[in-house]
Amino acid sequence: MAVSESQGRAPIQVPCPWHRDEMQRLLDQHGQGRLPHALLFAGATGIGKFRLAQSLAQALLCAQPRAGLACGQCDGCHLSAAGTHPDAQTLVPEAGSNAIKIDQVRRLVEFAGRTAHYGGARVALIAPAEALNRSAQNALLKTLEEPGEGLVLILVSDQPSLLLPTIRSRCQQRHLPLPGREAALEWLTPQVGERDAPALLAAAQGAPLRALGLQEADWFAAREQLAGQLLAVALGRASPAQAGQALAAHDPRVMAGVLYGWLARAAVLAALGEQGGDADPATVTDPKVEPLLRQLAAQVPPARLLRAAHRVMEGRRQLLAGANPNKELLMEQWLLVLVGVDASASGF
Repeated sequence: MAVSESQGRAPIQVPCPWHRDEMQRLLDQHGQGRLPHALLFAGATGIGKFRLAQSLAQALLCAQPRAGLACGQCDGCHLSAAGTHPDAQTLVPEAGSNAIKIDQVRRLVEFAGRTAHYGGARVALIAPAEALNRSAQNALLKTLEEPGEGLVLILVSDQPSLLLPTIRSRCQQRHLPLPGREAALEWLTPQVGERDAPALLAAAQGAPLRALGLQEADWFAAREQLAGQLLAVALGRASPAQAGQALAAHDPRVMAGVLYGWLARAAVLAALGEQGGDADPATVTDPKVEPLLRQLAAQVPPARLLRAAHRVMEGRRQLLAGANPNKELLMEQWLLVLVGVDASASGF
């Protein structure tokens, strides 16, 4: 039922431009009665997966969606926007926690057993799904197997490998890739300016929403000095312990992604250098960091750079899974690979 005009239009979540086709496919499936009862949106951090999930949830709860979006005018849209729709639930980590706990899932299971207040779809959104601890994942299985009439579960995950295979197998997975660089810059540039957009996008490894959040990040302002630490280790001007101390001043989960991007870029440059080629100028996106990465590529063989990048990614996966190592030691271990020492401690 539509709300009165005096109530105005509710704010509606719009998917990112590169997800509009996916949104339309999902709504077409819904219109044909073929939308799966459980969806898993997987992909890199900061590409808009949660926006897509929210947009889909609002459209499913809308009485009269239009042009692939919720109408913003019906009761369902106003309740969704206010976070009070009785046919919707969102599970995210509670304040002060990185985990979605079993008590939250039990409330979802209870919700799944109810009938729809508005007679249409019911939607449960879980993000990030990998934040479900083992007990919570096991508690969710029965609901995934027997979701109840009209219930759609939407799981959003940056790290789907951290989910139990039994969870993944009961969801229809939609892998959402990074948008093309041109599309990403078209969206990002009006928000951050033409000068900074390429550097921010490069620092975010091509993820536009993550790039937007980097504007105020302290590590981004200091990225030239931080990238210089890698080169200093490769040149023997700083020890891995010294450079690790500088890098450890920042969140290791963030720095893991940053270092991986830099090392992977340097590996590409090193491989091209060995083959007598050169990188595509269009990919040179951060004038502050690129010269340092070219020097790093000239000092370290590509295989070693790739091994270092691999070690960083292994560490990042463990950090995201809840590991809490000594930050300085962790950074030192990663940097040791650059000088040919593949040391490891505490599983890192």
